[in-house]
Amino acid sequence: MKENIIKTYTSKYLMFKDFPKEQSYSIRDIFIDHWSDFCEYANDNNLNIRDIVYFEVAKMMKCKTPQLGFSLYECSKCHNTHIQFHTCKSKFCTSCGNKYSNDRVISIESKLYNCNHRHLVFTIHDALWNLFREDRNRLNLLFEAVNITISSWFKDRYGKKEFKPGFILVIHTFGRDDKWNPHIHALLAELGVSNNNCKKIDFIPFDMLRKRFQKVLLDLLEKNIGKQNFRQLKNKVYSTSKNGFYVRAKKNENLGTKQNIKYVLRYCGRPAFAASKILKIDGDYITFWYQRHEDDLFVVETVHIFEFIKRIIIHIPEYQFKTIRYYGFYSKKSKFHDKMIMLVHPQKIEFARKFNKWFLLSLKTFNDSPLICSKCKTVMQLQYRCTKWRLA
Repeated sequence: MKENIIKTYTSKYLMFKDFPKEQSYSIRDIFIDHWSDFCEYANDNNLNIRDIVYFEVAKMMKCKTPQLGFSLYECSKCHNTHIQFHTCKSKFCTSCGNKYSNDRVISIESKLYNCNHRHLVFTIHDALWNLFREDRNRLNLLFEAVNITISSWFKDRYGKKEFKPGFILVIHTFGRDDKWNPHIHALLAELGVSNNNCKKIDFIPFDMLRKRFQKVLLDLLEKNIGKQNFRQLKNKVYSTSKNGFYVRAKKNENLGTKQNIKYVLRYCGRPAFAASKILKIDGDYITFWYQRHEDDLFVVETVHIFEFIKRIIIHIPEYQFKTIRYYGFYSKKSKFHDKMIMLVHPQKIEFARKFNKWFLLSLKTFNDSPLICSKCKTVMQLQYRCTKWRLA
């Protein structure tokens, strides 16, 4: 069986007419059709599949089925009934993940102050990628390194006046080709806050951040792995990254704060791969496209379905791993919240939370809701809820 890429097509423009899409595909259907065969393949080839992967995939495949329970609704006028099967709430489910991402966007908007926010990206040398896959606890070091980098720069420049930064960090473990590539996205408030004053921050020295982030992360990894075991790799990274790790901190004039939030969180609650990029499934092979980051070329790949599954399940986070974290004056311990003007008014936040309920999202998306009686158009009422579910 061939696992690797068997066909690659690159172009400045993706000509969809050259890749006719016969139907729409879903990640869930792919797993329903191929997961059991993949598990046999994994056992035969001694692939290490984590327990959390089995758990999340099982939940996702049983989403909106009787195995996860149901709720019974009844119309008070004509007594028409409707059974609504429960969703899986898995971050690996495209359907549930969209709602989760919307919830996180609303949650972050409720915490942000009314100021500009810069979108920063902290990447690492590709020689270090596997270190974070071998031991996923090391992903916490990425958060710690970015926190130290930003906080120490702020202290060096504004420490005498006790200005404090505020930033939110989100981890992505994949690139555009969905291969393992851990990096951190940051939303940094262009604002420093002290007890009695605020200061606008307009210039962010990303050249300095590159070298500082590199040193901080490599020192943390050396402490974690051990000096003797890490020395050779550390020297290699320094010799091939003399300008530090790539850090993007330029202003993006085209995106506002709200758009940046949605961009950063786009894959926090759903699979790392968008089903809309699938062009064709032909037997055991799948064809999909992505736009390469380094040169913006469109790439079309055809790979074995098992290779595709391997690529996306490695990004399922461990149980209770926090992919979004708050620092500085955005942390829970901050004492400035009551004194600041918020980006979004609390009443709008409350309305957004209510509007993000599944039946209202159904109305917004499909102009219809299963809770509206098909006979008399009355809103049905909940009569019974079965909450017992199982994965067996």
